[in-house]
Amino acid sequence: MSEVERESMEVDVLFVGAGPGNLASAYHLTKQVEAYNENAEANGVSPIEPPTVLVIEKAAELGDHQLSGAVINPRAIAELMPDFVEQGFPTEYICDDSQFRAFFQDSDIKSPICPPPFYKNGYHIASLSNVVKWLGAKCEEIGVEIYPGFAASEILTEGDRVLGIRTGDMGIAADGSHKPTYQPGMDILARVTVLGEGVRGSCTKQLLDRFDMHGQNPQTFETGIKEIWRVKPENHKPGRVIHGSLFPDGLSQMNGMWLYDMKDNLVSYGFVTNLSSEDPNNDPHLMAQKFKTTKFMRDLLDGAELIRYGAKCIPTGALYSQPKLYTNGAMILGDGAAMLNILKLSGVHMAMKTGMLAADTIVDAIAADDFSAMTLGGYTERYRDSWAYEEQLECRNFTGSLEIHPLFGMGINIPISLLTGGRGLIDPIKTHPSHAGMKKLWELPEKDRNPEPFEFDGVLTFSKEHLVGYSGTAHEADQPHHLKVADTEVCANECARDYGNPCEKFCPAAVYEMVENKESGRKELFIHHENCVHCKTCDIADPYQIITWTTPEGGEGPDYSQM
Repeated sequence: MSEVERESMEVDVLFVGAGPGNLASAYHLTKQVEAYNENAEANGVSPIEPPTVLVIEKAAELGDHQLSGAVINPRAIAELMPDFVEQGFPTEYICDDSQFRAFFQDSDIKSPICPPPFYKNGYHIASLSNVVKWLGAKCEEIGVEIYPGFAASEILTEGDRVLGIRTGDMGIAADGSHKPTYQPGMDILARVTVLGEGVRGSCTKQLLDRFDMHGQNPQTFETGIKEIWRVKPENHKPGRVIHGSLFPDGLSQMNGMWLYDMKDNLVSYGFVTNLSSEDPNNDPHLMAQKFKTTKFMRDLLDGAELIRYGAKCIPTGALYSQPKLYTNGAMILGDGAAMLNILKLSGVHMAMKTGMLAADTIVDAIAADDFSAMTLGGYTERYRDSWAYEEQLECRNFTGSLEIHPLFGMGINIPISLLTGGRGLIDPIKTHPSHAGMKKLWELPEKDRNPEPFEFDGVLTFSKEHLVGYSGTAHEADQPHHLKVADTEVCANECARDYGNPCEKFCPAAVYEMVENKESGRKELFIHHENCVHCKTCDIADPYQIITWTTPEGGEGPDYSQM
């Protein structure tokens, strides 16, 4: 079979993913090159040629895939653009009422003093989708090219160097044949490729494996479920930000919630579920639905209208799980580099700051005409001298403390770590991959092996199939599905026996279904790829690690533009 002929293009700097980190990086890079050249003569150096800068994004439009909670620490955006408010940053409200609540089924207790990690006063409340659209417009104003609808499917390397990426082929039918619309993917070559794909990005995952760039600890994750509701005006409280946990469940697994108010009587409700659970029936979607049956949520959402639904994984491993940030010709930033501050459940400012640090390093590389690891290693040096690193030090043992035991973590070690700069009683604490703790069904107490079914009322709580309709998800049905399962016989046999096919539970979009085969009499895996909301839970939580999430055709996936 002849090799497919592919078009190629060359740029100086390629940013993969148009999230807040990469857009901040592209903007800062362009501005820093301008500043370098303005000061070149005074500094006794030659000016540098402004680089060609390209940002590619798999979503159809900027912001479509941006789900993360957006109670934003303004520290990074204020460094990037000191007059960001005057330039129209899409702030909806500024938090002036930080709350922490312990929730019970029929009551809740508001902490008289908000714990420091959850104190968000002064943070900007905004739609992250709108923030990304705004940053994209600012980048384009200064000459940055942005191509939405281009899904990076493969990292391109030569020896020990990254050359760029290849975008996915378009127009392939489910049987592998080429449709009339077939178009082979393009090779985009760059002197440096910056990966800001978010959690478990396809190219980032390839890069970490190919060059053995994994961190001291494995990365760990939680799945966040997010819903937008329009509430009655009397239930809308601008400036309010609530964090909390459901008790006594919170003492066993440390799942948690957040809630904040947005414009037009909207509230953003989110619930995060730990993917390191021992329970093969662990179901992030179900956890989020059950929490809405508490009195607080019932009262808040009385007479409310559901507007949007989505899901996304977040990295929880912090400093000790962070990979090597650079190699020859490539850099990683934001969630893909585990840059979330898990103690404060805050990552947008971390992504933007690491983007700026990467940009400063790229200026050095352009000036030296050297994009090797020796020069790009300045990124790590800058990171270790920054406030971003100080934040990661503070939360470095958060997840490890909870892995030892939630009561040990919340009751002893995390409070002590707040007083010891993040150290706690043990440093470092070894963590395990999120899938590794799952117990087999017969290892569970008998009462937990077959949990009672939950009845969705269709008013406050909804099934996965119903909620997917509120995610705006769209995928072409006639194409090879992008969820690659290495051996479906494992699903039908070992996984069914050992774990009861947990993919049916942990996927928040009803993508995976075990369907009875009338001929064989056994259940076999069927994948509803059209439901996928790109959260990456399956890639992370599968106990056999045989599911690989890959990029579908460019422009497909959820539409979170209202979130």
